[in-house]
Amino acid sequence: MLAGVGEEAGDLGEFELIKRLLARVGPLVADVLIGPGDDAAAVRLGPGATLATSDLLLEGVHFEFGLSSPADVGWKALAVNLSDIAAMGGAPRYALVSLGAPAAVPVATLEALYDGIGECAGSFGVSVIGGDTVRADRVIVSVAVLGEAGHAGMVTRSGARPGDVLCVTGSVGGAAEGLSLLQAAGDDPQAAGLLTQFPGLAVAHQRPTPRTREGQTAAGCGATAMIDVSDGLAADVCHICEASGVGVEIREASIPLPDGFRDTARWAGVDPLRMALDGGDDYELAIAIPAAQVSQLVEALAPTVVTPIGEFVGSERVAVRADGTREPLDALGWDHFKEEP
Repeated sequence: MLAGVGEEAGDLGEFELIKRLLARVGPLVADVLIGPGDDAAAVRLGPGATLATSDLLLEGVHFEFGLSSPADVGWKALAVNLSDIAAMGGAPRYALVSLGAPAAVPVATLEALYDGIGECAGSFGVSVIGGDTVRADRVIVSVAVLGEAGHAGMVTRSGARPGDVLCVTGSVGGAAEGLSLLQAAGDDPQAAGLLTQFPGLAVAHQRPTPRTREGQTAAGCGATAMIDVSDGLAADVCHICEASGVGVEIREASIPLPDGFRDTARWAGVDPLRMALDGGDDYELAIAIPAAQVSQLVEALAPTVVTPIGEFVGSERVAVRADGTREPLDALGWDHFKEEP
């Protein structure tokens, strides 16, 4: 549809647009175990379940070479897909990498980008088995990953029940703060100083760690639902709520924050709670699990830190501040067709 004629993509938002487009491609066949709407799809190609996911990284939207090295971009392009497999409790195995690039881009830039892909693949036991290349007006990296269900089976977004505890691995909010500091550091000495003092914030944005071991282990500990934190903690936990038909209460005081988080929030002049809930790109796992299994989960995932941050409830979706104020979660999070790059 031409711009200015009828509805535009931005009128719908990312997730409504996905629903509209998928309605036009026909029903799922019997071998599809899990279709669109979760972190990865699952199909039956043999005796077990094969997981499949894909993601697209676009220069100027998802990354800028002035803020991340080509190798960092390559690492992240693969890591975000591995994170989707992790959120299903699965093991990633194979990747297809497709590249779009201007004819004038230095070959050394693309070689370094693939060095990063190779480094991530080697770190997580993944083989790059093919892909495609095409000329484009900017660098585009499209990755598809195939994996297999773990020994404990797949964990979807739809199994959370009232009374389950919401846990999160690692810390959240660091990637969004790291990006803000990287964008400002060239002109703002205070931002540059915070990056020097808290280098982990830049690393959180540039080189996220997909929690593949943790996802499989959480499945074995009885996790009822999982999702990776890509669009922001609030938005992604609400995806679990929507799929599971439940609500959630998140405790502000329990949210694990990285070193330098509050210092950076003060520099940016933003509410720390909203930054923790709204910032995306962390690629940690949000896990729903029965209260009786939380201790087992914490012990099994060590040395990765796991923090209980709330509880799934009947219907309301809120964050509870330290003073008892209740903040609705539904309006938070990233939407590609509502946000300007």
